[in-house]
Amino acid sequence: MRKFYFSFIFFLILGCHSEAPKELFKAPKENDHNFSLFQNPTKKKKIISKSNLLINNKNVKEKLFEFGLKNPEELIVINTKFGEIKIRLYKQTPLHRANFIMLAKKNFFDSTIFYRVIRNFMVQGGNSDKNNMLQKMSKIGIYRIPPEINKDLIHKRGAIAMAVQEQYYKDPSKYNLSSSPYNFYIIQKGPISNNYMDKIEKKYNIKIPKKSRLIYNEIGGSPHLDNEYTVFGEVISGMRVVDEISKQITDGKNRPLENIYLSIDVIK
Repeated sequence: MRKFYFSFIFFLILGCHSEAPKELFKAPKENDHNFSLFQNPTKKKKIISKSNLLINNKNVKEKLFEFGLKNPEELIVINTKFGEIKIRLYKQTPLHRANFIMLAKKNFFDSTIFYRVIRNFMVQGGNSDKNNMLQKMSKIGIYRIPPEINKDLIHKRGAIAMAVQEQYYKDPSKYNLSSSPYNFYIIQKGPISNNYMDKIEKKYNIKIPKKSRLIYNEIGGSPHLDNEYTVFGEVISGMRVVDEISKQITDGKNRPLENIYLSIDVIK
């Protein structure tokens, strides 16, 4: 009887094991994430946000300085239907030079226009009413360029400078000298007399240095803009084209009635 009892217990235990779910004894697969005990922990890949690649007011100096070191070009050509305007960018304004070269290499200026033209003063370009402008800007960033105003770089005829942010221009309480990265202008005004400069000094409460007066006497320019905007280059050939652009018929907001498209190429 005792022998029969032990035999019964033995077969009962054996039967219970034979009916156990096979999954409990199944070896984990290498890619089975449910078995963390059998896997080596893996490091998560660092995800770089696209926003970190864009230029903003916090990283603008770093981004442009780095780009400038890798892209030392100084000569560019503005192409228009009236001909070419060749410009040399100044080393003394490294951030503005780098910004302009960067935008040109990204083809940002292609199909933009000279949207503000004032005869015997200046021509302004770099913007457009095309829908892709905001898309272009969104791929580069929303930022301002810190001013690089140099007393020796004046608004003589042929000088190229960056406009300030429009909101600061309209609201004096928010005004600063930071440049709008996408808009530029070229001074077109011809020679001016000492008498004219005397009036300018009184009107704008400024003092035009003797050295600057000699330049304005000889080739022209707009001295009242000095120390307000960053001049970062000058036209070395093609002022005839600038003069032709300045002659175009405009509307009440100084915009040419017929679009004057431009593109910019980097030479060296």
